[in-house]
Amino acid sequence: MSIIRHCPNCGNVVSDGDFCTECGYNLSDGINHVENDSKEFFEILHEKTSFPILIFSFVVFGIFLFIGSIVWSSFMANSSIDLVTYFILTIVFSVFFGAIFMGYFACRDKSYVLPNFYMYLGSIFAVVMCVVGLIFTFLMGIVSLLSSILPFGSSSSNYGTSYQPTAPNYGSLIDLSFVFKILLFILLIPVASYFGMYLGHLLRENM
Repeated sequence: MSIIRHCPNCGNVVSDGDFCTECGYNLSDGINHVENDSKEFFEILHEKTSFPILIFSFVVFGIFLFIGSIVWSSFMANSSIDLVTYFILTIVFSVFFGAIFMGYFACRDKSYVLPNFYMYLGSIFAVVMCVVGLIFTFLMGIVSLLSSILPFGSSSSNYGTSYQPTAPNYGSLIDLSFVFKILLFILLIPVASYFGMYLGHLLRENM
């Protein structure tokens, strides 16, 4: 007994075969798309991403971090760029080539690009947040330790004068160009990740 199906493209009744007799639509392909659309986000990530390739992409990231630091330090030595720009260019440079590696080895077709992009970008921001959190925790621990050892803010009758700490002028510390560079850095990371991933996919298809 044949199963009667309706073509999702034109609505024609198809009783046999995987192709619509009216418009030629591939019914098996349509079923696969429906199944993929019904899957959850993390299920798609699990199916279309590879943890070993992600690890090796960070190895490539580290290699190009070293190469980028050499390249961009020459510009900083000539006073062409400042320290913050050097840091941004080096990180974005490394992110781009790490994404190319992952796009080439992990993206079998175009449907693999976005899941691998999400995985790669999420891993980068997780690492950055962990590093920033560790540095902040370490610095706060040092500041707390020094404040408990050194007699800040205590009046010393022995010295004849009392210590009066001056409040820092935070207004002078706020540099709009620095804020702009940080925002640009946050924007460039996903842009470099996606274009690197897509370029790696294109290289895989054309080589």
